[in-house]
Amino acid sequence: MVGGDAAGTQIVVEAWTVLVAAATLLAGMIGGAFGIVFHLGGRIDHQSDRIDHQSDRIDHQSDRIDRVAEEVALVRERVARLEGSSGTNDPGPLQLA
Repeated sequence: MVGGDAAGTQIVVEAWTVLVAAATLLAGMIGGAFGIVFHLGGRIDHQSDRIDHQSDRIDHQSDRIDRVAEEVALVRERVARLEGSSGTNDPGPLQLA
């Protein structure tokens, strides 16, 4: 009976060893998957921040263009008033440099 108990114990120990090794491998795979997910999540966040920054720059440029267009309109109104008061003809549209 002692020989049977030793063989049974060895089978149980080997089974536990295989089970622990499989669990360790599975935990490593899950950990690697989480690492990849978090890494990609960080990259996506970084790209999102870059897109937000570019959008802010575009908005700022659009605001500057609007201000310049308003200034051009004011200058054209002044020129038209000056031409009207001096009696000279309009030589044509203003040429932008």
